[in-house]
Amino acid sequence: MESSTTSISYGDWRRAVDERLQRIYYITIEDAGFDEEYLVKHWQANEAAFEFVEWFGNKCDLDPVTTLILPRERNK
Repeated sequence: MESSTTSISYGDWRRAVDERLQRIYYITIEDAGFDEEYLVKHWQANEAAFEFVEWFGNKCDLDPVTTLILPRERNK
């Protein structure tokens, strides 16, 4: 794997992308169907993980999950 001029390692960048995808869209890198080569190219282009996830969400017309649905409390 070629190195990038970014100050973040590929592993850290990939982890940040995966965490952000899960937090915003409740999907993982695997769910999104990214292969490593595709991710490496974006990392090597010095694209911030935040911007990459935002771009992907816009490209695929994904809706962010904005509310957390809590289970109803049982009547006691």
